[in-house]
Amino acid sequence: MKIIKYTFRSLFFIYISLVLFFSLYSFNNTPINLSEYIFGIRADRYAHFIMFFPFPFSAWFAFGGIIRKFAGRWSMVLLCLSGIAISSITEVLQKLNPDRGFDYIDLIANYSGIITGTLLVIILDQYAKNVWPRRLQ
Repeated sequence: MKIIKYTFRSLFFIYISLVLFFSLYSFNNTPINLSEYIFGIRADRYAHFIMFFPFPFSAWFAFGGIIRKFAGRWSMVLLCLSGIAISSITEVLQKLNPDRGFDYIDLIANYSGIITGTLLVIILDQYAKNVWPRRLQ
């Protein structure tokens, strides 16, 4: 059981590393162009949403038991707030990078991904409690 726990924690830290890399790397000299519009929304907004959508899942699988012990019934709120904090930090770090820029719309896309992911984690956790009640013990 410990191997699964450490695997999820390792994957979480790899995920956070990738988020930091993609948030801070300058894509100026690459063929990647996220300034085009898809359905009236700039493509980089989709990238921000997709980049932060997995955060609640990966954090919950990696540290769900710890979060639940620490926060109790407020564990999902803590999960969401930690994601919001990390996305805010990455956006502020972009402001410090001369090749990147801070954008409130990007921050809203980050928050949307985290909130949507957290809502799905809440739904899946409630479902798992009914189907497999002793899974985290």
